[in-house]
Amino acid sequence: MGGATARSGESREDGVSPAVDPPAAELNDGDGRPALRDRLPFWVGIAALSTLLAGLAWIVITGLLARSQLEQVRADMPALRQAVMDGRTADVHRLADRIRTEAARAHSLTTGPAWWVGANLPGVGSPLQSARTITTTADRIGSGVLPTVVRLADEVSRTHLTNSAIDLGPVRRLEPVLHRALVTITRLAAEARHAGGTWFGPVESARTSFLRQLDRIDGELTGADRTARVAVPLLGGDGPQRYFVAFLNEAEARGVGGIPAAFAIATMDDGRLTFDHFGSDVEFRHVRAAVDLGPEFTALYGQDDPTGTYANSDLSPDFRNAARIWAGLWQARSGQRVDAAIALDPSALSYLLAVTGPARTTSGQVIDKDNVVALTQRDLYRRFGNGTKADDAARKAYVIELARAISHRLAAGGKPQRLVRAVSHAAKERRFVTWSADPRIEAEIVAAGWAGALPSAGTPASGFVVNNAGGSKLDYYLHRSFSYARSTCAAGATATATLRLTNGAPAGLPAYVTFRADTAARRSKPGDNRLLVTYYASAGARIRSVSLDGRRQSFTTAPENDLPSVTVDVELPRGAARTLQVVITEPAATGPVSVIRQPLVRAAAVTVRAPSC
Repeated sequence: MGGATARSGESREDGVSPAVDPPAAELNDGDGRPALRDRLPFWVGIAALSTLLAGLAWIVITGLLARSQLEQVRADMPALRQAVMDGRTADVHRLADRIRTEAARAHSLTTGPAWWVGANLPGVGSPLQSARTITTTADRIGSGVLPTVVRLADEVSRTHLTNSAIDLGPVRRLEPVLHRALVTITRLAAEARHAGGTWFGPVESARTSFLRQLDRIDGELTGADRTARVAVPLLGGDGPQRYFVAFLNEAEARGVGGIPAAFAIATMDDGRLTFDHFGSDVEFRHVRAAVDLGPEFTALYGQDDPTGTYANSDLSPDFRNAARIWAGLWQARSGQRVDAAIALDPSALSYLLAVTGPARTTSGQVIDKDNVVALTQRDLYRRFGNGTKADDAARKAYVIELARAISHRLAAGGKPQRLVRAVSHAAKERRFVTWSADPRIEAEIVAAGWAGALPSAGTPASGFVVNNAGGSKLDYYLHRSFSYARSTCAAGATATATLRLTNGAPAGLPAYVTFRADTAARRSKPGDNRLLVTYYASAGARIRSVSLDGRRQSFTTAPENDLPSVTVDVELPRGAARTLQVVITEPAATGPVSVIRQPLVRAAAVTVRAPSC
């Protein structure tokens, strides 16, 4: 029947069966549970969640274990460094092996699928990525750098200074190895920084600490690499090197430290040291150095005739000037070319004598680490302090005798690593400074901080330098305290530099010590001192005001090595203290201020209050 509607269960004319609901029984497995195909998403979700939790647990557990290994690496590194410096090769091998194992374990613990997936999750994966970078870098240091440290310790242990000679073979063998290690650590440090930081505090703190450790290792390898490069030529490995060695006396202050007293001419030839001559300032009377140190130097010091007066040859705090003058004086005196120069003070000698043991003069005088400072800058004036010509000649001869005995004792031998450490200590305090006539070697010495050079332009700088202006020997009793405060790192920031000077000279000193040769001596009393105090500021800074004990002083500025400077004449009565203050407008700072530390008998107390720039 054409108009009738098809009944349920009947076929339509088009052959398509009508849609019907399946029986309820077909939706179940027969026991009332959902069919397997409908339960799959649930079980897949459970499995995924379980895998995620297991992966998270694995990351947490292995992360804690890796952190424990890295903490042990950080604890072992200082011990390894100390073992290298002490020459304890067995401990160096043991610690290096342990550090390599610890670093490899930390790296292994932070590898694998869970760590890879977690580190690559957008946003939240950065802590894991940082952790992986740290452990990978530590492992590469263990395999690529520590073997060089071990070899360095082995080679140094085989190096000996005996009979005034040192074997240069180990130094030559170390040079290419150290350079490769330095290239490796520099690259690893750059890669670690490039990887970036993370938002998770504990991991970021560990990353920052690790980067500081990398910087320290990089700096130490840089120093070792630089030393190895310059050691061979400086020790005469490429041909004999003639040295001018000046022994400074800080009882009379000079810019480099103290007035140059006795001197020696020494030769280094293929590691063998010989002393060819010992002398005093008497030899340079009526002798002039044919050197031109430029218009800035002449404007500041020319009136004091530094190139023709040995006692004034190191008025500038930049040792390179004094070294060139001394080389010129010796060439004019003897006709011999000087290849290098060294200046060292009694404190530096005390560091070295602590390694070698005491020296003894032919007359039986013992000079050791405990008495050399007072003996050479105070006690000799008690013995030769009358001021007569005979006394003067006897004192100069005695100083030469001391210099000869100390020099031969230092050359006789000692553990090289301990001697190097003593020299490094003195160099950091500017008490042992070096110059080379070879521009390539001199550039390395400057970069190493052993040149006693003024800071270069671009480095924030501040410091006071004193020169004795009265000719007395009262600076043995001079006390100094220096402070520097800066408001911000921005250009135009205000900074204040303050120097407090105290004359601690006792009553009853020998006449030679208190003698004053300046015109102001007529109004002075025994023990009163007179100083020319020079302040150095950063290149590009403007000195705004100068005050002495709160009273404004008129002043003019003059540049030295591109640093603006101002000099104030200070009369310092016995027992008195005076305060000099300089206010400066600074250029923008991109790093910490470099404090110019003039070495004198008593080191200055230094306080710096400035933001981290």
